[in-house]
Amino acid sequence: MKEVIKNKLQRLNSDTDKIYQLIDDIPQDKLLDGSYGWSIIQVLSHLNDAESASLKYMQKKMQAGDKMKSSGAGNSLRMWLTNQALKSSLKWKAPSYISNPPSYPLEEMKSKWMETRKAIEEFVNEYPDEWINKLVYKHPMGGRQNLDRAVESFIYHQIHHMHQINRIKKQLGL
Repeated sequence: MKEVIKNKLQRLNSDTDKIYQLIDDIPQDKLLDGSYGWSIIQVLSHLNDAESASLKYMQKKMQAGDKMKSSGAGNSLRMWLTNQALKSSLKWKAPSYISNPPSYPLEEMKSKWMETRKAIEEFVNEYPDEWINKLVYKHPMGGRQNLDRAVESFIYHQIHHMHQINRIKKQLGL
């Protein structure tokens, strides 16, 4: 099962590279332009903050060890429905605790995000096989989930925000 999760991490990183290609030729001032809501940099910052907060939650939750509940069909269905919404181009407000992401220069943002991804990869590598089906993650819409669906939700979350980046680019005339 860990190989499946590691493959999803590779997909997540590959999709991040696609985002970087999508914004590669955009000047820094346009990346920081929040005229139409969040700037592109704020979108990237939000993605990193969401993954970082999720990792911290999972690290804390893991302390419960064998006391964590096991995942079931209901958890799977709820996350599947959430992911279907995320991969669509539907819009909704971010949870209030992450609704005003900070802005950084692009290279600093990339560095922060890379650190988060390395930490997630380490977490996955060290995660005990016997807990692979434990509810270690809590998604704001999808509820409690296992590690596999946590990483999968990062993929769909990123897809969701790729739609947003494309909208921002269009609004900025890029």
